[in-house]
Amino acid sequence: MIHFVMAMPLAVHLGVAGTMLAAPAEPVPAGAGPQDPAATGSTELGNQGTFSAAEAPDPEAETDATELELSAGGLYSTGNARVLAITGLGRFRLRRERHQFRAELAGNYGRTALTPDADPEVNVLNVQGMARYDFFFKPRWSAFLMATGRHDRFQGLDLRLNVDPGIAFYAIQKSNHRLWFEVGYDFQYDLRRDEAIQEAALNGESVDKTATNHAARVFAGYSNNLSEFVTFDTGVEYLQSVLDGQRFRVNWLNSLTMQMADRVSLGLTFQLRYENQPLPEVRPLDTITAVLLGVRFI
Repeated sequence: MIHFVMAMPLAVHLGVAGTMLAAPAEPVPAGAGPQDPAATGSTELGNQGTFSAAEAPDPEAETDATELELSAGGLYSTGNARVLAITGLGRFRLRRERHQFRAELAGNYGRTALTPDADPEVNVLNVQGMARYDFFFKPRWSAFLMATGRHDRFQGLDLRLNVDPGIAFYAIQKSNHRLWFEVGYDFQYDLRRDEAIQEAALNGESVDKTATNHAARVFAGYSNNLSEFVTFDTGVEYLQSVLDGQRFRVNWLNSLTMQMADRVSLGLTFQLRYENQPLPEVRPLDTITAVLLGVRFI
């Protein structure tokens, strides 16, 4: 079976294009055998330091479920560069009729020596956690409360705590046609490490021991499987700072997927990102347009 895919991405966003010369060819090229390790030695939980979104109720999902997943992995490299990385992850989900609870816990530890004669130094040390409760109290309504925490030595954090409550209303809730609205809030509290504060002071910077941030989110989403061959998704997100009432962001996302024939498919995406008070010398508006055309000959 032969597949032919043409990808034509077009992006307009901030930045300066640069030129990078390719490295000289090696006398002996790299091998073609599988080189991906079984584990990378690193795990990152999602939704840390960001807004949380509602989870759509699935009419076909089981109303009673108990799930527990545990995993651990590591990576050990010797030779020119010595690396030791260890990671662990636990996930738990409990669903009872209209109530659902989820929790996740992850930890990472790593140490590296970049040269054969150097002593290994710890360069990764963090613990991450998440707890979330969803209440599907009406056929078209759901509410959630999520909290995430992170202790990270190399981000200078004794603790980063995010608390996110939210509510969602599903005006149209069908398997092939959905229209929904979300309202959410994010509270973030940072507790900085003393070492990070001292290092910033040596660089002439002033960093407070604690910091808080408050922000609100409003979202409207629409999804429609126009036919078994065409799917359209769009969503508009408004993010508002509570500490600075004049600062906000708007994100608009669009996706169109078409199966034009048995052997031809087309995907189109468009993203618009606007911030009314960007950093100095940064434009307030970015747009990203991407096209993917796929043709299967045999």
